[in-house]
Amino acid sequence: MQDYDYIIIGAGSAGCVLANRLGEDRGKSILVLEAGGADNNWLLRIPVGVAKVWNAPRFNWAYQSEPEPHVDNRSIYHPRGKVVGGSSSINMMAYVRGHRRDFDRWRQLGLPGWSYADVLPYFKRAESWEGEGDAYRGKGGPLRVVKGRSQDPVFKAYLEAAPELGYRVNDDYNGADQEGFARVQFTAGGGRRFSAARAYLHPAEDRGNVSLETNCHVTRLLFEGTRVVGVEYRQYGNIRQARAKEVIVSSGAINSPQILMLSGIGPADHLASVGITPRVALAGVGQNLQDHTAIRLAFARLTPSTITSELRLDQLTMSMLRAVFLGTGFAADPPGGMTAFVKSAPEQDIPDLQLFCSNASLFAREWFPGWRKPTPDTVTMRACHLRPESRGSVTLASSDPDAKVRVFNNFLSTDADRRALRAAFKISRDIATSKAFKPFIGAEIMPGVHVRSDAEIDAYIRQTMDTVYHPVGTCRMGTDERAVVDMDFRVRGVDGLRVVDASVMPDLTGGNINAVVMMVGEKAADVIRGRAPLAAEEAA
Repeated sequence: MQDYDYIIIGAGSAGCVLANRLGEDRGKSILVLEAGGADNNWLLRIPVGVAKVWNAPRFNWAYQSEPEPHVDNRSIYHPRGKVVGGSSSINMMAYVRGHRRDFDRWRQLGLPGWSYADVLPYFKRAESWEGEGDAYRGKGGPLRVVKGRSQDPVFKAYLEAAPELGYRVNDDYNGADQEGFARVQFTAGGGRRFSAARAYLHPAEDRGNVSLETNCHVTRLLFEGTRVVGVEYRQYGNIRQARAKEVIVSSGAINSPQILMLSGIGPADHLASVGITPRVALAGVGQNLQDHTAIRLAFARLTPSTITSELRLDQLTMSMLRAVFLGTGFAADPPGGMTAFVKSAPEQDIPDLQLFCSNASLFAREWFPGWRKPTPDTVTMRACHLRPESRGSVTLASSDPDAKVRVFNNFLSTDADRRALRAAFKISRDIATSKAFKPFIGAEIMPGVHVRSDAEIDAYIRQTMDTVYHPVGTCRMGTDERAVVDMDFRVRGVDGLRVVDASVMPDLTGGNINAVVMMVGEKAADVIRGRAPLAAEEAA
C-alpha cells in the first residue's frame, strides 16, 4: 500500500484540473484513479471522431434511467465518459460558461464566493481563447477554445433568421451578455480535441509527482474512525488499496454519490435497505439530480450538404489522415454549428432555452457506392430547457460496487417544465420556417406538420424527449442540513474527504456544463491548497 498526499477518484473534467493544480506544489504526491482506460485512441483526439466514440461501450458508462412516469414511462439514455478525460473526452466539445445570473443566484442561495464576479477570473485562468482578449476572456490558460468554422450556408441562414424573428445576433455568448444567436464555441485547437486530460492531466504527469492509474474500479473508501484515510479499488481483477492524507471524489453526478453510499455515507434508510451499515447519515447524497431536457425537429434539406460528400468513405479516410498528420481539414474541426440562448416567454428575465442547429442528420454516417447509401440530407433543430424545476435522484440498486445505480430524473413533473419545452418546440419550428431558411429547408420530417395543437406537441415531447447529458447536483454544496459538502468541498461529518465535480453544483447553469465543471475544479484547487481566491472581477 502506497501513501500519497492526495488521491483523486476520477480523471474527468474536475479531476484532471485538480491533478494539475495540486501538482503545482512539487512536494505533493497525487494519485489519480480512473475506472476507464487510457485516452490514447486516435478517435478521441480528432474532433470529428466524436461520432464514433460517443456511444462506444469501451468509453461510456451508458446509463439508462428508471422508467420516467411523465414521459410515457420511457427509460432515458445517460452517456457518461468512462475513459481518461471523462465526459470531456467524448462530448461535443461545446464551451458555455452559463449566464452571469446563474452564479449570482448561487451566492444568493448562501454560497459566498460564487458570484459571477468571483468565478469570472477562474474561467479566464482556465482558457486560451482564440479571439481578442478582453475583460471576459482568458488568453494564457491550458484549455484551447475556438469558434466553429463551418461556412455552410445553413448557418448563415440561422443568423439571418434571428432579427427576422425578433432576436439578436451575439458575437460572444461567453462575454458581456449571453442572449442571442451565435456560433458555438468549442474546446478544440490545432485540429485536436482539448479534453480536460489533454489540457490539464497529461502536462501534470510530466512533472513526475502525479501518477495516473487506469481501469481502477473503486469499491469503497477506507476509514479510521470518522476520517477517510484511503481507497480500495479493483484493477485487472486484483483488489488494491492506497492511502492518502486526503481523498477527493471527482467521479461525476452519477458515480460520486455511488462511491459515497457504497462507503456508508448517505441516506440512512436507503443504505440499510440495500444491506449497507450507515456510517455517516447524509440525507442529501444522491438527491437533487437535475439535467437539461431536450427535444428535436428534423427537416428535409433542399440544397446538398457538404457533410454528405465528406462522409463518403474514401473522402473521409483522406480527411482523417489529414487531420491526424496535419491537424487540418474537415475531420479536424468540431462537427457542430449554431446555438442560441432565448426566453421561452416574455416574463422570463434571462434566457431559459438553448437552441441548436445542425446542418446534417444526427444519424449521418459513412457511406460508399455499392456498400451503403448516404443518409438523406436534413437540417436538425434541437432545443433544451436550461433551468428545469424537476428533481430526481441517484440511488443504489445493491451493495455490489459493480451494480449500476438507479437513475430517476422525474422529468417534466411540473407544468412550468412542460410549458418551456412546448415553447422550445414552437420557436424551433418558427426558425425553420422563416424566410431566411426558405431556400434550404423543405418538408418537416420529424415530427411532421400534422403535430400542431398543444396537446399534440406535448404528446410528441413525451414520446421523444431526451437530454443533452448535463447531470448535476447529487452532492450539493451548501450550508443547510441537506447539503452534502461545505464551502470548502468537505463532506459533512467526515474528515479527509472532499467531493469536487458537477455533483456539488446546487443547480443547473444556463448551457453546456463542461466549462463550469472545470471552473469548479480550478476554484477548488485554490481552496484545497489553502490559497487566497483570485480577486473578484466586476466586468461590466
